[in-house]
Amino acid sequence: MSQFDLGVNREGSFCLKWDERKAVFGRADVIPLWVADMDFAAPQPVIDALVERARHGAFGYSGHDPRDVDAVVNWMKNRHGVEVAREAVLFSPGVVDSLRVAVAAVAKPGESVVVQTPVYGPFYSVVKDAGCVIRRNPLIHTEAGWQMDFDDLEAAFKEGARAIILCNPHNPIGRVWRREELEKVSELAVRYGAALIADEIHADLELPGHKNTSVSAVNPDAMAFIAATKTFNLAALRQSSALIPNPDRRKAFQDEMSRRGINGLNLMGAVAQRAAYEGGEPWLNELLTYLDGTRQAVEKYLAERLPMLSVSPLMGTYLMWLDMRALNMEQEALEKFLVEKAGLGLSSGVFFGEEGRGFMRMNIATPRHNVEKALEQLEAALKAEGLC
Repeated sequence: MSQFDLGVNREGSFCLKWDERKAVFGRADVIPLWVADMDFAAPQPVIDALVERARHGAFGYSGHDPRDVDAVVNWMKNRHGVEVAREAVLFSPGVVDSLRVAVAAVAKPGESVVVQTPVYGPFYSVVKDAGCVIRRNPLIHTEAGWQMDFDDLEAAFKEGARAIILCNPHNPIGRVWRREELEKVSELAVRYGAALIADEIHADLELPGHKNTSVSAVNPDAMAFIAATKTFNLAALRQSSALIPNPDRRKAFQDEMSRRGINGLNLMGAVAQRAAYEGGEPWLNELLTYLDGTRQAVEKYLAERLPMLSVSPLMGTYLMWLDMRALNMEQEALEKFLVEKAGLGLSSGVFFGEEGRGFMRMNIATPRHNVEKALEQLEAALKAEGLC
């Protein structure tokens, strides 16, 4: 039995996913497959490093250990084959915080910023918070999977869009963008003088058979934001990294951070991230194999027992994008059905934009028996309603 089959009991730990079920879904007994964290304990090297630092007993103001930067540089080189200069590495409380700062640093109020919809909900707010205008560049849903609309993207840049926020890999559709796709985005951004901003928080979660490419490998002026938080289940420790090689953009980013009062160090977050990058890779490799097994189990179950539902090919992340439009339910009715009849707590497709109507996002980073039980409950609910 895998360590991931055992998982960890998170109930009673003030865990959002489990302990907020009543507040979010109106029922405390739904199987929670929504917020994007994992029901697995962090790697042992991370736990050991946190315990060791806690034993020191003093937690006053602190600066970054130089090894924090080394850990990021070495991780990007060894895991992703990308050379990152030490001076290009900055730290931030979180990737969304960095996105908010980056947009404000490269675009003025009233200017437009491209987002490729459907996409992670905070993308919309970071653009609006900067006083900028969202320029939707909807992804194209084809039989072969989701694709970028490069013609419309170029049109957006021609119209004057000052930046694009790229989700790489993409949340919620689970696409790992091919290098040539990223090169095309980069080429268009460079041609029209637009900034390329990338949320790469799921970059390490590439499932077997798929290789993620960082925008840092294709565009030296790109701003890439990474974190160990999604990879190693450390979200509450609030630590991420910014990779900004261009000195002018890096200074603009730093100035905006200072203007917003984002400074100081989350000591335990820094300790955890360094330990994860230095000693967590074996755990990650085992995790990815486990997640891929769960992915296969979901696809098999849907194909054999619920063929009216489909799922986008999951290449990266642990988030499956379920197409439930064949049920012919309005979004609100669909969500109510899933909660009240199936006992499931999933993420609403409309959280990711209007293009997500009829879709739901399912988090499979939990012991596989939870996912299997969720599918059984879904099937039973559909049969009871005469929908399958």
